[in-house]
Amino acid sequence: MIPIQEVDIYSDNNIKISAHIVVPNNSVVGAEVVIYDPSQNELYSAYQTVGQYSDSASAFGAIVQFSAKYIAASGGNIKRINNPYNTEFIDLSNQQSIVGKQSINISVEVNA
Repeated sequence: MIPIQEVDIYSDNNIKISAHIVVPNNSVVGAEVVIYDPSQNELYSAYQTVGQYSDSASAFGAIVQFSAKYIAASGGNIKRINNPYNTEFIDLSNQQSIVGKQSINISVEVNA
């Protein structure tokens, strides 16, 4: 089984992004998102790869940046980030630092 860390990102305009940091081996970290945007499709989500990175912090940063841009394009803002199943690859303090550097003023949550 390939280990992943799930991160859920919620907007103030009803978009939910379930992101995954995927670590299949020690040399690459993948980032992917599943976007539920009811303004685009009320029945289905859309899958999108974000990229491949050398570490989980870079993958998380790319996920947050991608999510913020996607949500902003529809007139919204990120209102919540939650790690529903712990923080296997990037801990809470590092996530909070990355979110802060991107000028997103929320508190990242774990198991909330």
